Amino acid sequence: MNRKLALGVTLLLALCSSVAFGLARRHGAWDGVLVGRGGSKIKGEIGMVGGKVAGTTEVDVKLTGDVAGSTRPWHVHVGSCQKAGPIYGDAKAYAVLRISAKGAADGKATLRFSLPDSGYYYVNIHESVANMGKIVACGDLLLED
Repeated sequence: MNRKLALGVTLLLALCSSVAFGLARRHGAWDGVLVGRGGSKIKGEIGMVGGKVAGTTEVDVKLTGDVAGSTRPWHVHVGSCQKAGPIYGDAKAYAVLRISAKGAADGKATLRFSLPDSGYYYVNIHESVANMGKIVACGDLLLED
């Protein structure tokens, strides 16, 4: 009887480990590189990971090479820089980026969605609140293993 119990416990642990590994792999991180558009010298990094609170996603953007004193709206969108799509989440979750005297900015947003494990996403940086139609930088997000 002890052998059967030991075998059962071993199988249960193996199954639990496999399930945990599968869940961990499903929810990796999304990373990307921002590239300036239309003569913009902006460059930077973007990332999207599972939030600290269950059912949320955290997005980070860091950029350099921008015009000091500018303010830049930004958003994650569904799609790609080549094939635009709607904003991912609530537009109000994305605080405007304030460009420092050195031409840099860091931004964060917390979205009320679980981190996606598939699809296509990108980040764009708009010229200003008054000119949302002009994109000054864009970067596709890629799911990392």
